[in-house]
Amino acid sequence: MGAGWGAEWGAGWAASHGRPAERWLGILAIPLALTVFIVDTFTDIESAIAVLYALVLLLAATALHRRGILRAAGGCVLLAVLSFLLSHWRDMDLSSVLRCGVALATILITGALLVRDHESRALLVRANSALARSERRYRCMFEQARISLWEQDFTAVTAALDALRAGGVTDIAVHSQLNPGWARELGALIRTTNVNDATVEMLGAAGRAEVLGALERFLPAEDPAMAQVLLALWEGRDRFEGRARLIAADGRALTVLLGISFPDDGVGFDQVVVSVVDITQRERTQEALLAAQAELARAARAATLGALSASIAHELNQPLGAIVLNAQACLRWLRRDPPDVDTGAKAVDRIVRDGKRAADIVQRTRGMLVKDTRCDETIDLRQLVDEVAMLLERELSVAAAVLVTDFASAPPSVRGSRVGLQQVLINLVTNGLHAMAEAGGTRRELTVAVDGSCDGTQVRVTVRDRGKGIDEGSLAHLFDPFFTTRPDGMGMGLAICRSTIESCGGTLTAYNHAEGGAVFEFTIPAAQLPAPTPTLAPTLAPHPPSAVAPAAPLTPARED
Repeated sequence: MGAGWGAEWGAGWAASHGRPAERWLGILAIPLALTVFIVDTFTDIESAIAVLYALVLLLAATALHRRGILRAAGGCVLLAVLSFLLSHWRDMDLSSVLRCGVALATILITGALLVRDHESRALLVRANSALARSERRYRCMFEQARISLWEQDFTAVTAALDALRAGGVTDIAVHSQLNPGWARELGALIRTTNVNDATVEMLGAAGRAEVLGALERFLPAEDPAMAQVLLALWEGRDRFEGRARLIAADGRALTVLLGISFPDDGVGFDQVVVSVVDITQRERTQEALLAAQAELARAARAATLGALSASIAHELNQPLGAIVLNAQACLRWLRRDPPDVDTGAKAVDRIVRDGKRAADIVQRTRGMLVKDTRCDETIDLRQLVDEVAMLLERELSVAAAVLVTDFASAPPSVRGSRVGLQQVLINLVTNGLHAMAEAGGTRRELTVAVDGSCDGTQVRVTVRDRGKGIDEGSLAHLFDPFFTTRPDGMGMGLAICRSTIESCGGTLTAYNHAEGGAVFEFTIPAAQLPAPTPTLAPTLAPHPPSAVAPAAPLTPARED
């Protein structure tokens, strides 16, 4: 069959390292080819013996590469043709030619199939090699990463969710509210199959074996993160990020950031990768900082109240003293016989004058509370609400509450103090969180709506909570300074909020919603754009300035 086939067969034989079965099968191809040639040439068997060259190719293919298979097929074709010529040169007939043709077709088809099979195997080997390299890289990154990585099996959870869908459940949030322990029951179905060293260190475990298994051991009962993860699975999201709490193996409470990548093809839920970042120390530092800031603010408010009280006492002392002296003088003149009415009337005039002075002092002192408020900024209240939501993200998470925004399509901007209005929104949202926490309900949803009046002259912002509402005895005094229903409150928050809104030309009111909870609503005049400047071009007629309609008060919004 030629030196080329022998060399290629030798190279293929050498390439099949450590596979003796394949080597011996390749060796048997040579004597089998010679045997077929001898039988086909020197016997009188009237059949397509040359078809057996296909077996020769099948045996040789185990030890040859693509080029060697082609050469082996060519050698078998040559042997078949040579055998045909030697045995049928003198008595060639149609049947012998057909047998030879069948044998040649079999050899060629077998060779083509073996070449294609070899290429397929080569592609499969390369794919497996790439997969193995990728797996090694993944394992290397998994083991050497300094953040906590978990491999978890979610197949039982997805099966339970599919069963809920089949049972007719369409709203997973409502189902979770009706079944408080449902999320934890599904969390118990999650199995941890592998973790890295950073996870063992974070949990304070003795080894990986202590961490593997049911995830339920490390989940606190009251943490809402599991319900959020199940919601992400239910909605078909490919990723979840959020804050959660874990119980370490040594009993420590950990606050962590979760990052979960779900497969997007519906399979592979047996190896879901979860990244966990421990932020416990950062949270404690932030809580200590917030506590220090709150204490500082409380001390500053106390100092401010002391200074304000001293200022009021000092400034009111003189007009009040004058009022007392004039009143005493007026009494003496009126008690004379006959009474000196004219002189008494002058004393009363001085009493009125000094009373007005005292009123002016009180008004000026009240203005000191908002003296730094600058109402000359153009503000988009929708953007301001989004900023407040970001600032209060941690407070919302701690309270297990959800902030829902309801913005009109294009409410006009307002003129006011960005910092002042921001503090008003923060105060109202924080009060709503406290109210819902005291109510203890399961639905902790806070709604902030922004819309404009029909004529576009005012913008309205409403903040609604799902608490117990405001009792009728407190509603009338809600904005009075130093009035509070909380044991640790100072009663200045809502009073300052109203002063801030009024300093910008708006109003702040409060009422109870018909479906429960309290609603705080404030309105601010919309920012008026300047009238267009008439052009001097001779072809354009100047536009007369348009009249601006007076601001109309907004009625409280009705929520269905």
